[in-house]
Amino acid sequence: MLPSRILAALIGLITLSACFYSEVPLIPPGEQVTLPYNGVVLCLDDDCRIVMADEDGVYEISPPEDEDDKPLFVRFQVLIANEDNPVYLAEAEMRDDDDQDVSYQYLVAHMRMDATTHVPTYEFAMPSCNDAPDGMLETFGIERADNYACRVTDLDAFKQYLIAVHSADFETEAFWKED
Repeated sequence: MLPSRILAALIGLITLSACFYSEVPLIPPGEQVTLPYNGVVLCLDDDCRIVMADEDGVYEISPPEDEDDKPLFVRFQVLIANEDNPVYLAEAEMRDDDDQDVSYQYLVAHMRMDATTHVPTYEFAMPSCNDAPDGMLETFGIERADNYACRVTDLDAFKQYLIAVHSADFETEAFWKED
């Protein structure tokens, strides 16, 4: 597996999907959680990377040295504290080539149950704002920015939205495997 595939896949997923985003970080510094182990495997489908949390609990997914892509910085908060397999909200910091524009994209993550490694393996999924029932976004203070993106301004309301709309989905393998 090429080491850059997860970075490229995450960037592709974020930029091509009907995503949830914010212009400012909504997970305040110091309020992110470190996954149960500092070193984990983060996966999108079958593209995986071993990453370590820094001292602040932020995970950096770096591009290969021979590529000019910017690293992704990912912070987590617990979304659903299921004892067997918690679901986390992931905030991925995206920077443009000249570091002028920064946005924060939101995904969910949980431990992959079929992992074949002794290192905890987490997989990402991106709930689509296009899946929201009519009026549901407004109920939770989420603004549809265009046909493909929704702006999030209130982290707690967004977490409530994800739980209300997707909590049953989080229990299915199909949700985590959708493209």
